[in-house]
Amino acid sequence: MQEIIWIFPILFIVHDMEEIMGLGLWLKKNRALLDRKYPKISNTYNPYSTEGMTAAVMEEMLICLVICIIARFTEFYGLWLGAFIAYTFHLIVHIGQSIVIKKYIPAVITSIICLPLSIWFIAVSISTLSYSVSQVIFYSLIGIIAIAGNLKIAHWIIHVFTKKLVTMEV
Repeated sequence: MQEIIWIFPILFIVHDMEEIMGLGLWLKKNRALLDRKYPKISNTYNPYSTEGMTAAVMEEMLICLVICIIARFTEFYGLWLGAFIAYTFHLIVHIGQSIVIKKYIPAVITSIICLPLSIWFIAVSISTLSYSVSQVIFYSLIGIIAIAGNLKIAHWIIHVFTKKLVTMEV
């Protein structure tokens, strides 16, 4: 398990790099579509900057690393498993978003690549740890609730960082 836990931040980095690199340009090209069909989602990314997104991803990455370090040194893997399952669920959401809007979204390519790998490593981990179904469900719920809550913080970081950039004199 001590080696497997580091797969999570590696997959996280690969996936979020696609989002960081592409979301700003994608929003510029598709803002009218979002405003018309999905105004609530559009508003979530208003204001938006690549720098703000990078700051939010950094915060998420630090949490991911802290969870991995805790798992590594305490040998308690429940929190790690819950977070990894929540991350994997988030990959499914990105694929679903792309299907719903019938367009590429920055994150879908790495979601398709990372999803089977994540599922496989989660299955191996559950088997190695001999967790029961109820334990897996419990840790998954904790992970999903924590990640959903942190998503609000990540969007707040994007907004604050972006607004700060706009008012900053260079």
